[in-house]
Amino acid sequence: MKIISIIIYMFILIISLGAEENAAKEKEKSGNHLDIIAYSGLYTETDLLPILFQQKTNYKASRISVLGLNYGLSSNIRFFDFEAEGQLVKHSGLMNHLEMNVFLLARWSNLFRLPVSIAFGEGISLASKNPLLENKKKGIYIYGNYFDWYEASFISHQFGSLPFNTEFQLDSIRSSQVLNYLMVELDFAFEFLEYYPRIFMRIHHRSGVFGLYCKPDPACGSNFISYGVKFRL
Repeated sequence: MKIISIIIYMFILIISLGAEENAAKEKEKSGNHLDIIAYSGLYTETDLLPILFQQKTNYKASRISVLGLNYGLSSNIRFFDFEAEGQLVKHSGLMNHLEMNVFLLARWSNLFRLPVSIAFGEGISLASKNPLLENKKKGIYIYGNYFDWYEASFISHQFGSLPFNTEFQLDSIRSSQVLNYLMVELDFAFEFLEYYPRIFMRIHHRSGVFGLYCKPDPACGSNFISYGVKFRL
């Protein structure tokens, strides 16, 4: 009986230690933590909602390289944990400037009991100069190249019609260095590895918020479809 009691006691002790270890790991992954984040993205002229719900994209040769720090806040509402993040962004390609973003995130972790989370972020974005691709002249754009009405009429006369991929910009768009920042993210965690690495896809979005930062019609802003990695410090 004494041996059986010892075995039972050891079994309970092992279970307790395992539970404490799992709880410690869960606490480490949520609550106060610090992550380093790096990602790169490609500019798309497509608006945010068509990207999210129709998976439509119209890429341009403008890229971002982003380095950021993410801090887990000790607060949550139901399924959502809250985080704060700051970023430094380098634009290259058709745009060449710097950008800084500061924002809060709400994250829903362990979707369907998988190491997957979704997050939504909202904050402020400051560019070192007014981003080129966030501004558009009034006129006609053929394969992304600008033509005024006279030039477009000449092309139409020469070829019989305008090319299929022609956009008519009836009103000019004037953006601003300061805009709203919004992000949508899906990440996948490798929980069994050191430093809790994660890979993710993120839509990096600057927005005029329906006229708050720039004229609402047509709206200003930009989208970058991005991919990156995170590590727990």
